[in-house]
Amino acid sequence: MFPVAVTKGRNRNQQSMEANNNFAIAAKTCTLQNAGQQGYSGLLESGKRYVIPIYQRPYAWTDVQIRKFTGDIFTAFRGHDGQSDEEPMFIGTMQLSFPNESMEQEVIDGQQRLTTMLLLLVLLRKRFPECRELAALPFNWLSTRVNSGEQQHCLDAFLQKDEILAADALNVYTRNAGLLEELLDEQLAGGEGESFGFNIDRFVSFLLNQVYFVVIETRAGLSKTLQIFNSINATGLDLNGSDIFKIRMYEYLRDLRGRDESAFDDISNLYALLDTNNAAQGARVADMQEILAIYQLILIAQYDLPVALYSLSTDSFFERLFDTILKVQPWEHLKGNTSRVELSVEALQRIIAVRFDWETYPFGCAEDACMVEFIDRSRYGRYTLLKYVLLYRYKDNPAVWEKCWEFNRLLGKLYFIYSVRFQRAVNEIHTFTYGLLKALMQGSWEEVLQMLHDKIGQPEQHSGYGDLGQTLNGNIAHNTKLKNLLCRLSAMLDEDYRSGDPDYIAALRTKLFHTPTDIEHIQAYHDRDGNLRHEIWDTWKEEIHSLGNLIILEQDINRSIGNALYGEKRKRYASSQFNTVRHHAENYPDWSLPSGMERKEKEVNKVLGYLFG
Repeated sequence: MFPVAVTKGRNRNQQSMEANNNFAIAAKTCTLQNAGQQGYSGLLESGKRYVIPIYQRPYAWTDVQIRKFTGDIFTAFRGHDGQSDEEPMFIGTMQLSFPNESMEQEVIDGQQRLTTMLLLLVLLRKRFPECRELAALPFNWLSTRVNSGEQQHCLDAFLQKDEILAADALNVYTRNAGLLEELLDEQLAGGEGESFGFNIDRFVSFLLNQVYFVVIETRAGLSKTLQIFNSINATGLDLNGSDIFKIRMYEYLRDLRGRDESAFDDISNLYALLDTNNAAQGARVADMQEILAIYQLILIAQYDLPVALYSLSTDSFFERLFDTILKVQPWEHLKGNTSRVELSVEALQRIIAVRFDWETYPFGCAEDACMVEFIDRSRYGRYTLLKYVLLYRYKDNPAVWEKCWEFNRLLGKLYFIYSVRFQRAVNEIHTFTYGLLKALMQGSWEEVLQMLHDKIGQPEQHSGYGDLGQTLNGNIAHNTKLKNLLCRLSAMLDEDYRSGDPDYIAALRTKLFHTPTDIEHIQAYHDRDGNLRHEIWDTWKEEIHSLGNLIILEQDINRSIGNALYGEKRKRYASSQFNTVRHHAENYPDWSLPSGMERKEKEVNKVLGYLFG
């Protein structure tokens, strides 16, 4: 037996935990059967049974893992040179719960290896019925509760078959047993028995008595059990954030409902609902990680949790939230704040519903579609999820979509203004957005609108430090995001952005945001005529990089004209899809610094008129 750290030098707290049977951990070395080896245990002794708990993933080993597993076994059995005595084999650490009164233990880690070993033993018994040791073995020591009994149904179907039917692709146990049979044939080189150097009795004895596991047995709550596994497994949990959420939400609801196992079915149905909606869209539109990111915003705002929690990743937020609620480890910012927090499957169902409503409901007009893009491309694109929070709050309101479009236009303008004004993200807008989220979840619609209108304000409110007017009138070419935002908004304002025609909306959105474009210097900075460059720079100075001299242009047109003279460029401008480019070609037959100054004034006024009008 391995020494068990938690039972050495026990302090009063450890004794108290053990006395209450709340926590215990032990480790031992095991083989499957253990034929009288002193100091070792047999996994199949004393009628023990092993159960794959409901929260586990399904059995899912594929060709790669099974080939390696089988190859390692035969390498150890045949010795280092293929002809020596067998060598003991170690196949890793397993984590089990302590046995219950029925001698059942949950398999926390080791399902794939344990299941594959069962398949191999069943296959050998069918292949070699004369082997007495195999005939005496029980084969009911492993069961699974995964997928609401569907996995157990497949396992039973496999165990009851007399032949291995690898063609049964829908049954993972039968399929993998068929693969094991192929690999066994390869190892036996087409023969049976001792004539090919293979002794079935020796091989079975090797599997049962010389294949070693280190078994960690734990008694703890589910969260603590996962934490223990994460500590003893050097590679960490092979689970992503949404997998962890699934397990911990199950523990939370199970305790809330008085140990009701049906909680896991409710959670599994959420994932099935996501799959169904994605299938209906013909693409993977959303995953559980995005749904949880939306839920994070809702929970913090709804229960007035500390705003510092907005800066946590979604995985970290829910890890700490569950740790605190389930009393595994209270975290700073959550201690004393979680007593009111209620997590529910219904809330997640509502989030999934509004997330896919967004995919199917038509935009009010082209401006709405463009504002979605501007928010995403602003310096505050992380808050693109706010539209789903609004839809969640007002889902049952008949005017929900009108509210959504109005909110999105105002939010898009606000983020645009501050992205241009400071040319970086500023804490002022992060703080404002946290307050806006709280108003969305707790306040009135009028309060939400008033907050946005007040923050947008009027142009004179955006002067001084981070002067909006100076930015709009200055050099914008030095900052990629700045020039792309301004030139795209300018282009949108020269289109029919109030149109509600779905085809026009889709075409404009594609043209402005999803077609390869460049921001073109109308007067080229590096003119094709090298002798004119110094004269051009001395004349234009910084105005060559201003909004007056910059315009959005299709990439293929821009790169075909290069740094040509304006007359040549103007001919190509006429073929552009953008109204702003074609209008420019019509209105400016010649191009000079006075023309650029005139155009800049018009462009600045156009942008300000839209943002503050």
